[in-house]
Amino acid sequence: ESKKNDILTLFQGTRVARMERCEETKKWLLFGTSGEGAFHDTSEEIAKKTNEVTLGRVSNGDENMSGYDAVILTDVSSSFGKWHRASAGVPEDFAKRVRQRIGARVPLFATMIAFDKELEVPFDAISFHEKNTSLWFAARTYAKPLLKNDEKKSIDKDCWTLISTPEYAMDKITESPMQDPTTGEFIPQSRDYLVSVPGADLEKAFRQKVVEQSTGDPDFKVPNIVYMDAQRWGSALPCHRHLDDTSPTRRIISSVPYDCHRSPLAPTKVEVLSTQRKDEEANNRNFLLEENLMLYQAGDMMSTYTPGYEGAALSGIEAAEHLIDQILSLQK
Repeated sequence: ESKKNDILTLFQGTRVARMERCEETKKWLLFGTSGEGAFHDTSEEIAKKTNEVTLGRVSNGDENMSGYDAVILTDVSSSFGKWHRASAGVPEDFAKRVRQRIGARVPLFATMIAFDKELEVPFDAISFHEKNTSLWFAARTYAKPLLKNDEKKSIDKDCWTLISTPEYAMDKITESPMQDPTTGEFIPQSRDYLVSVPGADLEKAFRQKVVEQSTGDPDFKVPNIVYMDAQRWGSALPCHRHLDDTSPTRRIISSVPYDCHRSPLAPTKVEVLSTQRKDEEANNRNFLLEENLMLYQAGDMMSTYTPGYEGAALSGIEAAEHLIDQILSLQK
């Protein structure tokens, strides 16, 4: 489904599955999949039957008007090989540069739980620093700054988001990998697995922590859980930029480098590169660019800042500003 106005066409529920550049017009053609075949947890059998559709900018009258002048990619998983469900068919030379820039990624699992009534604890968010634990931090949904007080009062369920530690996530994707070692096919994780294994583990750890925080109150009880869902987040964060392939916490899983090292995520600041990564990154741009192709990769994985939302936003802003300058220079 697409929504269109004079300057923007939005393709909802659609994933870019392939991209091609016309050598004559120097424009990009994008092809996507939608519906069930676009989701990560869809079986390979169904995904293979999904038909591709051309995503906009196709002119029947003038071929020079078909396609896009530039493409900005924001999901690093689009640079995986064809085996990965999120692959967008990015040109291999550029995809290789993206993978080199990332270094290693940090995997996480996320779980959402809903209690039938408010969890009466003296905090809305909490983090845990112990080693060899499954739970990293947890936060109450209605405590978000954008929710007004009257909206909080109207919510009859108390929802929390639980985030695993990178160490736990690496252990789990080692046990249940994302790629079949024999066939090379993508392995989606079912909701049953996600809820019964990582979901249950994180809920149990959170319940235990809540009880520990409430020691001394004989009447304290954890409310009943009325809903739970969980997600595998294979490329949740970039590793910190001072790390390289000599890191003792790095592990290769299904040919993909991961790193579970944890350093402070705040405040947001430019991180010092390792000597190895300085050699790989010739400049300190917060995005990656192939100028001859007008192809960009932006986001937290490309940022020179501390991993997190702010680094991702700054990367996107810089990439957009650079693209605007490029377009304006071509119009002179």
